[in-house]
Amino acid sequence: MTSKYNTEMKNLTIAFLTYLILISSCQNNQKKISGTEPVRVTVSEIRKMQAVYRIHSNGLLVSSEEMKLSFKTGGIVSDITVNEGNKVKKGELLASLDLSEINAAVEEAELGYSKSLRDFERVSNLYRDSVATLEQKQNASTALDLANSKLRIAKFNLVHSRIMAPENGIILKKIVKENELVASGYPVILFGSSARFWKIKAGFSDKDIVKINIGDSAIVTFDAYPGVKFNATVDQVGEMANPMTGTYEVEMSLKETNYKLASGFIAGVDLFISARDTVTIVPVESVVEADGNHGFVYIIRNEDTVSKVEVDLISVTGPDISIKGIPEDVSEVVSGGAAYLRDGEKVKVIR
Repeated sequence: MTSKYNTEMKNLTIAFLTYLILISSCQNNQKKISGTEPVRVTVSEIRKMQAVYRIHSNGLLVSSEEMKLSFKTGGIVSDITVNEGNKVKKGELLASLDLSEINAAVEEAELGYSKSLRDFERVSNLYRDSVATLEQKQNASTALDLANSKLRIAKFNLVHSRIMAPENGIILKKIVKENELVASGYPVILFGSSARFWKIKAGFSDKDIVKINIGDSAIVTFDAYPGVKFNATVDQVGEMANPMTGTYEVEMSLKETNYKLASGFIAGVDLFISARDTVTIVPVESVVEADGNHGFVYIIRNEDTVSKVEVDLISVTGPDISIKGIPEDVSEVVSGGAAYLRDGEKVKVIR
């Protein structure tokens, strides 16, 4: 009897607990349904500005103007007074030839000119005395002119048997050494002018080169100076592709800097292109479901409802992102809380 009573009480207790759970669940569901509140969000004003696109490439640091300096005449290199990396001033002697042969040529030309001058004076006197003919006088005059020309050539070769710095600059490379025999016009020194500072030469694809204009700005980095950014400006855009790489060369002038640079540094280049179209600037956190060049933002409709709008992603600059596709009549986008919204959801804007 007692066992049966205990069993019945246990069953009643379980049934009662089950009833309480069901009642509590229904009450909770009713509370959720009746107590649903709008999602609290914050908004940010959008900004309109001219589109700026960033293109990345790698380039090479070179002197603004490189020259291969050589001798006018061939001969034996007598002296090279500079080393690679030396900074030189305009007019400074850089290298010279052994002048033995060249000085002899000058002396020979001077002797030839002196003889032609004496011949011309003698024939002129004879012509005045009617002893020499006019033709003889003209021939002597021609011989004098030829001798004078040979003398000028010899002196010119003598002057250009020395290499002088054409302007302030730096010695990039010594191509020959002392006592070597060089031919006329053979490069002896690779000279970098410092008159226009440094340049960056970088290659870009055909789809990028059509967007680049003279005056566009760039940020340049070098492995030699991690984290340091150098400013540059485009001053020349190539119009012919490199047959080896298929890219088009763009030259950028590097702004003056106190950092020590050397020709041949590998440069990372971020080129910023100013386009004619206008883009919208919004906070990065306002863009959701970003996939490649597309994403979505939420805008406020009817003061308390959000609408999901697909946009094109242009570029990211710090905490902002430039996009296209926002309707013209929209001045704000949802920034705080955008990741938790659905299209058409009720919201409460916290300002």
